[in-house]
Amino acid sequence: MLLKARSLFKQMYLKYLVSIAIVATAFSTMAQIDESTPEGRKRLSCTSIMVGKNASTDGSVMTSHTCDSWYRTWMTMVPARDYERDTVTAIYEGRMHTQSASDSTKMYVKGVIPQARHTYRYLDTAYPCMNEKQVAMGETTIGGRDTLRNKAGMFYIEELERIALERCSTAREAIAMMGSLAEKYGYADSGECLTVADPNEVWIFEIFGAGPKKVGAVWAAQRIPDDEIAVSANISRIGTLDLNDKNHYMASSNVKDVAKQLILWNGKE
Repeated sequence: MLLKARSLFKQMYLKYLVSIAIVATAFSTMAQIDESTPEGRKRLSCTSIMVGKNASTDGSVMTSHTCDSWYRTWMTMVPARDYERDTVTAIYEGRMHTQSASDSTKMYVKGVIPQARHTYRYLDTAYPCMNEKQVAMGETTIGGRDTLRNKAGMFYIEELERIALERCSTAREAIAMMGSLAEKYGYADSGECLTVADPNEVWIFEIFGAGPKKVGAVWAAQRIPDDEIAVSANISRIGTLDLNDKNHYMASSNVKDVAKQLILWNGKE
């Protein structure tokens, strides 16, 4: 079983290397984008494609990610590690523009959280993308309303991905962990959509800050049906939220309260 798992992980790792190599060729032509301008918004072109296990020819669950922006191009395989009890780990801002795995230029510690006793091996790219348990992630920035963003939060999206890949063995577990960490320690990034997959299912996970008055987060997730594919390309894709259907939907406990507090929803329609 161990050899089979290693073989499967190697195959998925090689697929990601090919995808990343293709994407990396676009980096040299990308300039920094001003997202506040119409032209800048047109050039936000990250795309993730998801495939359910019954929609693929061999039963594979898939996600992908084209990172059409100006982030770092180096990558490394971070080994699994064990830690002593009561160890903490730092959460950073600025990891996406470093020049190598050892470069910490313009990186800042936003805070610390308790470290897990054991962390999984994972592939560290600009947006960390896969671990040894075959939990895989894609990303597209969806921006969202400025009124939701709170830069006092600890987490940016790439650090949520990193921590989840270090600790989680399923897509559902990763979504729940990223959501709870962002709610507890705060989310500082603009709106993001992650596609989160494991060998059995694939989900869309969307997250925003909780507004200027509270350090926190608001998030929701929707499972892609096994016989369907989906695409996320820099726009929110979750149009309905049926929290009674726990097999296909997840969300933060404040998802309705934040909408009403910021007068984005009247609580009825």
